[in-house]
Amino acid sequence: MRALKNRRIRLAALGVVIAAAATAATVLPAQADTSRPAATAGDSTPYLGWSSWSLQAMRDTTVNPNGSYSWLTEANVLAQAHAMATKLKAAGYTYINLDAGWWRQWDWTPEYDANGRYAVDAARFPDGLQYVIDQIHALGLKVGIYVPVGLEKGAYDNGDFPIAGSKSCSTHDTVYNDLRTTNGWDSSYKLDFSKPCAQAWVDSETAQFAKWGIDFLKIDGVGPGSNRNGTNYDNRDEIAAWDAGFRKAHRTVEIQLSWALSLGYAADWQNLSNSWRIENDVECYCSTVTSWSGISRRFNDVVNWIPFAGKGKGWNNLDSLDVGVGSMDGLTDDERQTAATLWTIEAAPLYSGDDLTKLDDLGVALLTNRAAIAIDQAGNPARPVTTSGQQQVWWAKNSNGSYTVALFNLGSAAAPVTAQWSSLDIDGAVSLHDVWKQSDLGTSTTSYTTTLPSHGSQLLTVWPAGSHH
Repeated sequence: MRALKNRRIRLAALGVVIAAAATAATVLPAQADTSRPAATAGDSTPYLGWSSWSLQAMRDTTVNPNGSYSWLTEANVLAQAHAMATKLKAAGYTYINLDAGWWRQWDWTPEYDANGRYAVDAARFPDGLQYVIDQIHALGLKVGIYVPVGLEKGAYDNGDFPIAGSKSCSTHDTVYNDLRTTNGWDSSYKLDFSKPCAQAWVDSETAQFAKWGIDFLKIDGVGPGSNRNGTNYDNRDEIAAWDAGFRKAHRTVEIQLSWALSLGYAADWQNLSNSWRIENDVECYCSTVTSWSGISRRFNDVVNWIPFAGKGKGWNNLDSLDVGVGSMDGLTDDERQTAATLWTIEAAPLYSGDDLTKLDDLGVALLTNRAAIAIDQAGNPARPVTTSGQQQVWWAKNSNGSYTVALFNLGSAAAPVTAQWSSLDIDGAVSLHDVWKQSDLGTSTTSYTTTLPSHGSQLLTVWPAGSHH
């Protein structure tokens, strides 16, 4: 509850910051009944789950038979939910997240209801989204949904829609008069929160999502960031509006912001969400779900974000962890373990983008390793000793007296990697445990060296001599 109370205070203060920073008439939306907790879920632990986008993004007609991004269907989503309930739920995985396209036809034409809200595509979800949500909830899982930031152009260009729940507002009353665009693809008009109807439109969406029973919201194309600059791409006021809308609807949700957000506004992302993407998409938009380049660039890009993640702060989101199906991932087995290691030690949300019905043995082992999940859920992001060179050591001191130590070989050939205990503030002998192999490695006094394959890793729990564990 303390984290939630702090968020209410910070959101109120943020209104002053946004109003001062914006050149246009932008104000933080009015907050609804601040005696209630904020809608966001409190940043207690990084979430565990699954997202549809990695499969949607594959350039493979057997996966997306009706054109690009067509994988997202009722049958496919429910198959993933049943697979999660069977294979991953016991390890803590909870969220089934529907990404972009749930309101779009196969050719990506958007659909809206009579009130200008996103309308579920009947070809993708013939029994309706409410049916799908109810089925997922019946499995003891939670449901996530996706929206782009701004008012999609079709909700303005295709008519002046009356806004549900409002007596006088319509969609033409929600945006700037010059129809300035926003989000990472300029696919929406920027909402003008000096107009009360802008909040009314957001409230109409949050009311619908609350009625459906949505537990998670990904808001995409958010700025500052997402490869856009300028005041019309500053969406902090809108993110606050979604929080306010969910609180009016009495619905607690997990809010994730996407995609490559600006580090300069990290404190705002902490205030406004549970997790925030620190990088571009992990997907390669090729015949596999990802590639090594999608993994490797995160080693550099996450470093400056490390101080902003943790208990009571929120989480650096590294995107989908696509390590579950070797035939689809686009990674070697060593690279799959290395990705899982980085996500784990950074306390990143762990959500697979793989086809959970096809998880192989290594995929199950990486996604369900109890010790690795415990490291992730402890919420204590590791930092590198140095980022120079291809052989790196990352570490974190834990509240129980142990250390998390990860050794990486990011080079193209096998190489030794050494952890010097003095550089990790460890004095004296230690005992070592290999997390992925679930085996003890004995003791060490001053350092530990192992030879790792190309793009390989080792994840250790290190205990100082004499400690109890």
